[in-house]
This record gives sequence, C-alpha cells and structure tokens, in this order.
Amino acid sequence: MEFDGPLPIDAPTDYAELLESTAVERGRAQLAYTLRWVGEDGTKTDGEGNVIAPGWATAPDGWATFNASFAPELAGAICADLLMYVLAAAGDAGMRRTLRQLLDPVTEAVETTDDEGQTQTLRRLAGSLADAIS
Repeated sequence: MEFDGPLPIDAPTDYAELLESTAVERGRAQLAYTLRWVGEDGTKTDGEGNVIAPGWATAPDGWATFNASFAPELAGAICADLLMYVLAAAGDAGMRRTLRQLLDPVTEAVETTDDEGQTQTLRRLAGSLADAIS
C-alpha cells in the first residue's frame, strides 16, 4: 500500500464495499476510524469544541506520520483490547478459537512475503500462535 499526503480518517460504511475490501484495507480503515472515535488526530480545539489548529492527520505528511508513529501502537492496543474481551467473554476456549483465526492469515503472509525481516517475524508469530492453540 503506497499512500501519501493527508490521512483521510474514514472507514468504509457500505456493506458491499466492506465485503470486497482486503484485510489490509479493513485494518487501515479500523485504525483510522478508531483515531477519529478517540479524537487522536492531533486536532487542537478550544473548550467549546471549535477547531483552533488542524491536526497531524490533515498535514501534507499525514500518512507518513500515521504509518511511522500511530499505526503500530494503536494496532497493538486494539488487538490487546479485543483479545482481553474474548478471554473475559468466552474464556480459554474462545481465546484459542480467536488465535486459530489469526494463524491462517499469518501463515499465508509467511508464504507470500519477499521481505526476510518480515518473514522471520511472521514465522515467530505463527510458532507462538501454534503453541498457544495446542
């Protein structure tokens, strides 16, 4: 995915669009939507909600800022929150089902990436998921 310029903080809301989207597109949309939801786009407002200064998301390098600074940490926080919810709501069996769902895309990514660093990271992740499931 090559994006540049400002980061549009939106998410697909059309069901057909959502079904046709890729995992990467859905992930980007979920992160961007979460940023908007929690108000972390860097916009400065006064006490009454009026915009004083636009945030980093609307800057010319919004995508670069997002990818380097916000996406990794936000994705980790969202995943942790989701996993803790599943553990609390569905217990150990639910957690194993969730991890099983993660294993297939991770394994597929290992087989399709050309980046050796990514391959090693994905292999370690796949191994950890397999250990946790068994």
